[in-house]
Amino acid sequence: MSKVSITLTPSEIYKLGSHHAEREAAGDLEAVMETLSGDPVYYYPTLNKRFRGRDRSRRFYEYFFAHFSPAIQDVTLVREWVNDTSVAQEYDITLSFSGIVESHRVLGVLFVEGDKLGGEIVYASEAAIRRMLGPVFNELEDC
Repeated sequence: MSKVSITLTPSEIYKLGSHHAEREAAGDLEAVMETLSGDPVYYYPTLNKRFRGRDRSRRFYEYFFAHFSPAIQDVTLVREWVNDTSVAQEYDITLSFSGIVESHRVLGVLFVEGDKLGGEIVYASEAAIRRMLGPVFNELEDC
């Protein structure tokens, strides 16, 4: 990641991250996209992969809302942190796909670029990442 200008205070970063998470939970595609910068980047360090861009981000969220979100049985916010560049949210997520229940721990670090989210760094298992990304998983590139 390159050094970018941040125009928000930690309190504003927290509000932006919370708004993004709330709109994501509500399945509000346009509101989620409005929280993102012009060229968001999503990093998956456990795989050393990423994707970038608004078009891919939109396709990711369309898939996420249509296929991942309906499978959510339970979400527990484990903890949350904020600093002058990002907000981190750690969750336990229980999913059910075709009657098979899965539990995943996911840590997402939403980082700021200007006054929007520049993207997210997601720490999760490969299985969880595949579930979240669907067909966008095949478009990941090496970091």
